[in-house]
Amino acid sequence: MVLLKSEKRSSVAITKILGGCEMSINNWLRRYQVEGIAGLKTRPGRGRRAILQTESDLAQVTEAVKKSRQRLSLAKAELEKGLGKTFSTTTLKRFLKKTLAASNALESE
Repeated sequence: MVLLKSEKRSSVAITKILGGCEMSINNWLRRYQVEGIAGLKTRPGRGRRAILQTESDLAQVTEAVKKSRQRLSLAKAELEKGLGKTFSTTTLKRFLKKTLAASNALESE
């Protein structure tokens, strides 16, 4: 987007090339002009918050999965009761994969 603008293209032309809307293109370009390359970084607080939090839920999730290692659906049901949250089995699998990857990365350092 920045490179296309440096070629003196209009925001409408950039929108046609990249998709999106003209206002979004102009907002990103304005952030780049004001903050430089740092303005193009995604700011914290964007997107949907995770249902399962590493800081608060990891201990309970670990314990439930240890109890019902072969049947993740039982661990999920126990966690939903204990945490007071509803989520899919896929969400639980994703959380486990993410936390395992993070713990493996810490161990290898």
